[in-house]
Amino acid sequence: MRSSVAPSTTPRTTHAPSAQNCSAAASIPSTGPPRATSSPIGSTARTVPCDCLLVATRTTHRTYCRICIAACGLEVDVEDGRAVAVRGDAEHPLSAGYTCSKGRALPEIHHSPNRLDGPLLRVGDAQQAAGWDEALADLDHRLTDLVATHGPGCVGFFLGGGIYMDTAGYWGFRRLARRLPSGHVYSDTTIDSAAKYRAMELVAGTYSLQSHVDPEARLLLMFGTNPVVSHGQTPMFEDPVQRMRRATAEGREAWVVDPRVTETARLATGHLAIRPGTDHVLLAWLVRALLVDADRALLATRVRNLDVLAGAVAPFTLDAVVARTGLAADECTQLLTAVRRAGRLAVLTGTGVTMSSGGNVAEWLAWALLTITDSFDQPGGMWFSPGYLARLHERDAIPTAGPPRPGPPTHPDIAPVMGEWPAAVIPAEIEAGNLRALVVLGGNVVTALPDTERVVDALGRLDVLVTVDVAHTPTTALATHVLPTHAQLERPDLPLLNDLYSSTLMMQHTDAVLPRHPDRRPGWWVLTKVAAMLGVAVLPDGVDPDTADDAAVLDCVAGVETMAALRAADPPWCTAPTPVHGWVLPRLVDAPWNLAPAPLVAQLAALDAPAPLVLIPRRLPKRFNGRPLGPGDAPELLLHPDDARGAGITDGDLVEVTSATGSLEVSARLTDSLRPGAVSIVHGSAAVNVNRLISSRDLDPLTGMPRMSGTAVTLRRVEPGTAGPRSRRAAEPVAPSHPAAKRRAEGSR
Repeated sequence: MRSSVAPSTTPRTTHAPSAQNCSAAASIPSTGPPRATSSPIGSTARTVPCDCLLVATRTTHRTYCRICIAACGLEVDVEDGRAVAVRGDAEHPLSAGYTCSKGRALPEIHHSPNRLDGPLLRVGDAQQAAGWDEALADLDHRLTDLVATHGPGCVGFFLGGGIYMDTAGYWGFRRLARRLPSGHVYSDTTIDSAAKYRAMELVAGTYSLQSHVDPEARLLLMFGTNPVVSHGQTPMFEDPVQRMRRATAEGREAWVVDPRVTETARLATGHLAIRPGTDHVLLAWLVRALLVDADRALLATRVRNLDVLAGAVAPFTLDAVVARTGLAADECTQLLTAVRRAGRLAVLTGTGVTMSSGGNVAEWLAWALLTITDSFDQPGGMWFSPGYLARLHERDAIPTAGPPRPGPPTHPDIAPVMGEWPAAVIPAEIEAGNLRALVVLGGNVVTALPDTERVVDALGRLDVLVTVDVAHTPTTALATHVLPTHAQLERPDLPLLNDLYSSTLMMQHTDAVLPRHPDRRPGWWVLTKVAAMLGVAVLPDGVDPDTADDAAVLDCVAGVETMAALRAADPPWCTAPTPVHGWVLPRLVDAPWNLAPAPLVAQLAALDAPAPLVLIPRRLPKRFNGRPLGPGDAPELLLHPDDARGAGITDGDLVEVTSATGSLEVSARLTDSLRPGAVSIVHGSAAVNVNRLISSRDLDPLTGMPRMSGTAVTLRRVEPGTAGPRSRRAAEPVAPSHPAAKRRAEGSR
């Protein structure tokens, strides 16, 4: 078998892609075993002034970015075993040469002194370097004792963004989760986007219908999303600036509904500065108005409860919308005119919507809007991806969401979303003694979960806290066991998770670009070891984790034929005709969508008006969630000059922001790009952690999501020299200090 620690780092030769590479027909054919890689593209040499001539070869490697789901194509220059430069791959079928500042910072990220270079084991109050055998033996001993005393249900897992982009690691976890005798499976999905999946489940009975903007769409509405910075996420919106510019140059319209003039709004046809948390009100009014134009006879063949939907949106008159959203009547009517002019449209929503109290109903009403305008599964609207590999359009039925299951013991009323319990209940489950060991996979729960003080205290009560990651974080600082894994440039990969989220039907493959650090391990290998401690086998029979390599595991993930085709492809991707229309609507005759799910109708009627001043999140160009990826992104409080004037705040002042849960201090930046009544701090920062302001007890009853956007706050100018200890402490790495953290480490060696 191939070695598990010595992947090939030889770069490929690249050529211009064919018009339709790797057989874009209904299946990927087997093309035999992987061929040998060959010489690099664009090799260069440099000289070093000295007594002799030293030549260092620079090689260029074709790969793709795994910071976010956009998976942009990259060319990485490597010199002396180090990545030295990154640029976009102009031939890439998705990104066409585009890459963002985060992707271009990959050399800095990979070679950062913050990287984890070996296991860490907590001894007493401190973490110490340990060998892999020692760290795993200690973890095995602890987990075995816990399971023997409390049962296998006391062990849980949290999935962060890092594990999703590691296909073999994520696949390994999913195989473990299916065999896990515990319901303690959590992820960041239930922090930022569970509303999308709950609405889809209640309307369509599935989690598998991922819609994309059709290339022929004449109108795109974007609610609470900023793809110029975020790249859309679910679904992806790659090469966002050029896509927006092309659309407007071709006479197509793009409207942004957002309390802030975002980077995307600056490129849009129109911008509506809506009051935070009222997107659902505008959507309800649009649905109410457009039901008048709808072909009800056609809709009767596709949906049910259309009359109930009409009744639910009846109170949302134009006057009501103006009063609740803060928009002018003519702004609303101009948007309605644009929708009617386009006929069909596309709608994208983001965390500005899904993190708010109205997220569920906004997602439902966006689904209803697209349905009644005949925009789903049609040219000029939105198409559903069947997936390049999943090939859902060839299946007899779309996968269903499955029967409802009970929620966690502390919140049994909150049903799981996609099989996961809401991450916000992790502290409660620890406090109740239900969760005693937590394995964190590529995530930073200290900066992801609401109510930071409670989270840190709860993590300190755990008997075992394992972090599987590539770099130090505030969460690794709390861990009993830190297990370092290969980062994206150290491993071969394919974006399997992107299969339904990609705006082009395609799959790509990359070899490892850089040599591996000898004391890091593949994510899948670490998972096999942890799973074995719980009595679960992750790999198929006959595949030994200690002799298999990444290539063998990827063969298990995607299939031998698929991987052979991808490895043989030059360039290293396979594509199929896109978009695909007409494979969903015919199935609705036998399984019509429910356009008025009772829980959502009830929630729409019960939603309150937002507070006078609320906090909303935003993203930074050089940061992805909790991972700082560049200089110059220090957190600031954005606020409108009118709100600043009322609180006696001037630009640059230190401001105390207080909610019912907590407070923090942050520098103010006045801007008229944000509407009055809203203030904004970037989420995911340890230095200024907005989760100190967010309640972990006020959870959405349908998803268990915390109210991450729309939190009522007050502002107070901090006099110079009187800054509170909280703001100073927040910038430091979080470390355990309470007795529980010390007790769990006793006897670790």
